Amino acid sequence: MKRYFLIVFIVFISGFQFVKAENWLTSFDEAKKLAVATNKLLLVDFWASWCGPCKRMDRESWSKEDVKLLMANYVPVKIDIDSQKSLAHKYGVRGIPYIFIMDGNGKVIYQQMSYKRKDQVMDLLHKYALNTKFLSQDLINYFKNKNFATTFRLAVKYQDYCLYLTKDLKRDFTHVSETYFDEALDMLKTSDLKSKEAFEQKISLYEIQEQLILENPVKALKMLAKINDKELDSMNQNMYGFLHYTVYKLLNDDTNASLWQDKLTKSDMEKASLFLQAS
Repeated sequence: MKRYFLIVFIVFISGFQFVKAENWLTSFDEAKKLAVATNKLLLVDFWASWCGPCKRMDRESWSKEDVKLLMANYVPVKIDIDSQKSLAHKYGVRGIPYIFIMDGNGKVIYQQMSYKRKDQVMDLLHKYALNTKFLSQDLINYFKNKNFATTFRLAVKYQDYCLYLTKDLKRDFTHVSETYFDEALDMLKTSDLKSKEAFEQKISLYEIQEQLILENPVKALKMLAKINDKELDSMNQNMYGFLHYTVYKLLNDDTNASLWQDKLTKSDMEKASLFLQAS
């Protein structure tokens, strides 16, 4: 099924609308489809035909061969703020040029309004030249059907993805995870799930795990101390124990870590080792 979905996306490419020879797409929806299908991030340039700095970036940066080689790691799309005012408004674009890096669902990873020199553009493109294959299935599931389950799972997957990223990228991608968790919470309020409170607790535990990803074990321990374990749903007890164990290991407190170790599964121990390796 996944293979069929990707093939259908790729067939669409022939009909995509491009700008000039640099192969910028002009349809945001088509760009998102292609990004999800090809495991790439979106490079989004909000611009206008009357914008002097935008034209200067076209001449001095976007049209250069070494820049275009780096752009091959992305799905590039130009958004004309005059013809796509609602999209510009959605992303808070009040000045141009305004550059965004987004995931295939349009969630913002990076944004900055200003003219950029060629060296700044290349640094930016180097930094976010990532393959999102690790997230692929969950990105597709969310893209095809936005509901609590697909949104929650994608938020969790982004946290897992962060464990494999360099320190300078982790904050950007934990922010993306937060965005999906916030969306999941909104969906949870109107869902017919019987275990709403349990999932609210679980999302709170993932907020604590985020602090471990960002290498803030002291803050994570303080957040754990505020949780009444007697009120925790049974589905969250395991993660509660995992967080305690990992926090204490990161703090080099083997005595307290050992109190939680026996409560962990083999997979928990393997995941804890990823946190320790990443720190």
